[in-house]
Amino acid sequence: MIRSSKHSLKFANKSKRASIRAFLREYRRLLQVLIDSMWSGDLSGFDPSCNNLKCLSMLPNDYLKRHDSWFTARMKQCAGKQACSMVRASVKKRDKQLYMLAKLQRKQENTKYLQRKIDIQPLVKPSAEFAKVELDPRFIDFEDGSTFDLFVRVRTIGDDVTFNIPIKHTKVSRKWLDRGELKHSIRLDEHCLTLIYEVPDVPKHSGETVGADQGYKTVLTLSDGQVTKPDKDGHNLGTIQARLSRRKKASNGFKRSQSHRRNHINWALNQLNFSHIGEVRLEKIKGLRYRKRGQGVLLYWTYPLIKQKLVSLGEVEGFRFVEVSNQFRSQRCSRCSLVCKSSRKGKTFQCAGCGYTLDADLNAASNLEIDLFEIPWWVQRSRINRDGFYWESDGIFSVGHEPIVRDTIRAVE
Repeated sequence: MIRSSKHSLKFANKSKRASIRAFLREYRRLLQVLIDSMWSGDLSGFDPSCNNLKCLSMLPNDYLKRHDSWFTARMKQCAGKQACSMVRASVKKRDKQLYMLAKLQRKQENTKYLQRKIDIQPLVKPSAEFAKVELDPRFIDFEDGSTFDLFVRVRTIGDDVTFNIPIKHTKVSRKWLDRGELKHSIRLDEHCLTLIYEVPDVPKHSGETVGADQGYKTVLTLSDGQVTKPDKDGHNLGTIQARLSRRKKASNGFKRSQSHRRNHINWALNQLNFSHIGEVRLEKIKGLRYRKRGQGVLLYWTYPLIKQKLVSLGEVEGFRFVEVSNQFRSQRCSRCSLVCKSSRKGKTFQCAGCGYTLDADLNAASNLEIDLFEIPWWVQRSRINRDGFYWESDGIFSVGHEPIVRDTIRAVE
């Protein structure tokens, strides 16, 4: 697996930082010129206006020579490779849509809605304004230092253009150095330098299976009783998102609150103990804000951040990550299996049938842990959770214990 660590450029002197800024300006200018040239159909076989999306992984040398720059030929190749990857990423979704459209046309099936989506959604040309430079071993050397832990020497980018960047190791970089190997590749921008590490994959170990419920106040609740806690300043996810909702979008305060939210999620999940866990089952959330408008706190609840961090922790800690449908699981009683909408009220769950009371997130996590009968779509549409029904592993039953949907395979056995 690949991991990274960010390092500030504050230890570089004024002239080095000026050299880095000049290099980044020229690199981004050339990168944007190459992207504009490719997007206009100048490259054979690629023309977004006609949906010809076969983009090369490397630009030909004669194509790069047309564009003036003080960069060396190798540096132009590096910019050309990154331009190709950015363009391919921007048209990847459209390429999949065209593939599916051709497949449906061959089967003579209805393509009306897919064709309409392709016609309405425009392709967006990538911008190189804030692009980070990705440099491989052809352009960098690592040297150990006495005052600083590491010097990154950037060379062969232009005629007589070379600069050394002093780096001090952090807690994160030392952790990945102990576990893996430093790769001869970096990412560079005006503020920081990113080191890349190749870390051996951790084998998946055996252990108990736990359910994990995401919350808009507490980051995560596990079915074994573990719950993420507020930080030392008393902030939880709910207070951070409330602060974020009061900030003006795109302002510096909004960006700081976004960073605070991401750091809090990462810190809170790092505090949990996964050593005894073999599998984590997370509720699968999709389209939470679909066709909904408003300015509530839930608009700033970014559940993908929690999923991404859990996937990363699974690679490091060695547990399996599985997504489970969350339909009706937060309304199901983990003791008597009754599903009723009125049982869930905010952070409190009180079963309308047996009266069992529990934290709502812990109850939902307990339901995510077990294997339940898959609810058909027509049952979901019928809204039977308003009157209540029993949801077991072998079927769905009414309050009178009459089967609504039964597992026929188990019934035959």
